[in-house]
Amino acid sequence: MNVRLEYDMHWRAAIWFENCLQINSYNIELAITTNTSNAEDHVVSLNRLNHFVYNEMANTVYIHQDDTAQIQALTAAGIKVTTMPEQPIDQIIGITLYCKLNAILQERMFVNGVTIQSDLGDNVRYLHNDQESTGPLSPPGWWQDPTPLHSDFKSSASKKHVVRLNRTLTWQDLDMEWSDAEPVDNTGNTVVFAKFGPDEN
Repeated sequence: MNVRLEYDMHWRAAIWFENCLQINSYNIELAITTNTSNAEDHVVSLNRLNHFVYNEMANTVYIHQDDTAQIQALTAAGIKVTTMPEQPIDQIIGITLYCKLNAILQERMFVNGVTIQSDLGDNVRYLHNDQESTGPLSPPGWWQDPTPLHSDFKSSASKKHVVRLNRTLTWQDLDMEWSDAEPVDNTGNTVVFAKFGPDEN
């Protein structure tokens, strides 16, 4: 039996808009329909929603994906960024969330509608659902990826002095895999650091 849910979420983030960094507070209301009778997957679905919004979409800077110089500057400073296919106004963030949240739920639940509002947007409410065109989100991007990924930016900075070992976390890493998921062997991704003495090369 399908169950309908209403889910409210609130978080803070920043936007890079018109060459200015601005702090904003967001609120979304989700209309959700369950699509499985598996209670464990119901819990995982809500955990994924919470993780993505409160850990990936919060405390980040929403920025147009073409503004690569500024993205590079922010990431170099250790600031988390979330790339957007257009300027990060509420409507774009709302439709992006509509697509991404459905992607991470992988049909265990369906987000039928997203209503978004923010302080900088004068709390005007924008509703997004499957009746509208995804417009600039039609090309493939992180918003169609079922992982926690929230940026398509690839750094072009010199790698002479920096070695990046971080990777995007998976749902398995976060203990949020589906009940029927096959276990994944990550032993091949282990990095071993050896400590050498002064005479060793």
